Amino acid sequence: MKIVPFSLKEGSKKEWKDVFNNPRPVKVESFKTGTVTLNMRGTINPKHPNAGNVEDEDVDVPIMAHLVHHDDLGDYLLDAGLDASYCNDPRGNVKGILSWIFTDEYQQEKDENIAYHLNKRGTKLKGVFLSHLHSDHMAGIRELPHDIHYVIGKGEKCLESKPFHYGGYFKGLEALHEIDFSTVELMPPLGPAADVLGDGSLWAIYTPGHTPGHMSFLVNGLDGPVLYTIDACFIRKNLECGVASSGYTWNVEMAQKSLENILEFLKEYPEVRVVCGHEDPE
Repeated sequence: MKIVPFSLKEGSKKEWKDVFNNPRPVKVESFKTGTVTLNMRGTINPKHPNAGNVEDEDVDVPIMAHLVHHDDLGDYLLDAGLDASYCNDPRGNVKGILSWIFTDEYQQEKDENIAYHLNKRGTKLKGVFLSHLHSDHMAGIRELPHDIHYVIGKGEKCLESKPFHYGGYFKGLEALHEIDFSTVELMPPLGPAADVLGDGSLWAIYTPGHTPGHMSFLVNGLDGPVLYTIDACFIRKNLECGVASSGYTWNVEMAQKSLENILEFLKEYPEVRVVCGHEDPE
């Protein structure tokens, strides 16, 4: 499978206030595609001075995917969630002699998989923006169309190594399209942000730390802007205490910086609604 550049138009807006003054005909519907168990001492970095007393306890949180509908430009997914294989197998049919070590386990009820949600609505996808390449955000690719663009941030890596660990997430895809955030506008206080549909409606924002190429997303709709942090901020408590994750994270210091950028952004633009990575806004 090839990695090719994602083609971006030059953004016409340089500041978020100008973006928000020009809302676009775009709405989002969010789908729960399963459940994952997180430990709070991995979700909230217990070593951060603002963390307080983080209990060693497990919490069940939803695995989400978000459908962006643009009246003029069509339908796009923010993350793919889980496919139907997790309903009967918590490892999602991942194969390989080391799959029992490297494969996360999830829970899924019948008719929670991403294809069910999309087929029920008659959705014809034009593309999928993947925040990062962890299985709870990309496994649904296996039951989605292959003749559309799948977009990642530059630097993302996926653990797919036959015969040791193989989920077949990209089987049938010819290419992944990659956003090079070194070439896009800096949009303070968030940092590099790409106007991915070209009209100011949907922005991919570089929020590294959880993974090297992690992306968050901002939807600039007529009902007001909404920031989807994805795993730059797992749950609401990350926002409340200002502490990023640790145990599930590639670079803890970088993850903390990305969260602090988000907090500064939300302080500067209080009109922005925020949806954390593992919360259901419905």
